[in-house]
Amino acid sequence: MLLHLETAPPATTPHRRERAVNRRVQGDIGELSAMEWLASKNAVVWVPFTHSPHVDLMAEFEDCLVRVQVKTSTYRGSNPDGDRWNISIATNGGNRSWSGVAKRFDPTRVDYLFVLVGDGRRWFIPATLVEGSTGLVLGGSKYSEFEIERGTPFEGAVYSHASANTILRPTPGECQSGQMDQTVNLTAMPTQVRILPPPSPSRQVLLRPKRQATFPKAPCEEAGLVAGDRLWARADGPGRIVFEKIGSTEPGPPAADEAPV
Repeated sequence: MLLHLETAPPATTPHRRERAVNRRVQGDIGELSAMEWLASKNAVVWVPFTHSPHVDLMAEFEDCLVRVQVKTSTYRGSNPDGDRWNISIATNGGNRSWSGVAKRFDPTRVDYLFVLVGDGRRWFIPATLVEGSTGLVLGGSKYSEFEIERGTPFEGAVYSHASANTILRPTPGECQSGQMDQTVNLTAMPTQVRILPPPSPSRQVLLRPKRQATFPKAPCEEAGLVAGDRLWARADGPGRIVFEKIGSTEPGPPAADEAPV
């Protein structure tokens, strides 16, 4: 059987394409994508039994119980490459009881923001690092350290003029197996293939304005660092900075341009 994927033409203006499904179904697609990714990380996932205006999913993730809000978008930005996506993180209605006041994103109500966009790209962003309460632009360098493995494109399932992602039936009288030519990936014919794992996004750091950064959890645990520790920072050649816990070693007096962080 063949998996046929097709992505709808880019949208640079929201809400102007004829939809094949409503936004509730689009939201369900996003939640299913979040469940699939969390499950791939050995997380146990729960869905709220009653409606929650902030939390879409809960998961036991990295030894913590976390609350996850899920957002989806098919609205591309206007940049020439078309790789920027505008994400609305405020709720402007959706039911008859809406009071007319937009519900802004509140990082105190959730722990992570999961985002799925039309071409399948996905992000898992700590809520405390979301800079904004109504919208985000993803696809560039900002928040790139929180981009995770790509999922399945879903624009074709949302808009009626694009072919949805479907599984094609085999031609009668044929038994198709293995990798077929001209499908999602072209046939590879080497004698040996070695697939290397991608870099883990959980170990990347983005240096923000004023040189602010958030240290990933895993390296901190491996180094025995906890919140509140004070560190010496020193350059170790171009593109390399070494942090050492004050008191764990005797590095000697720091240089004039070095200071605790």
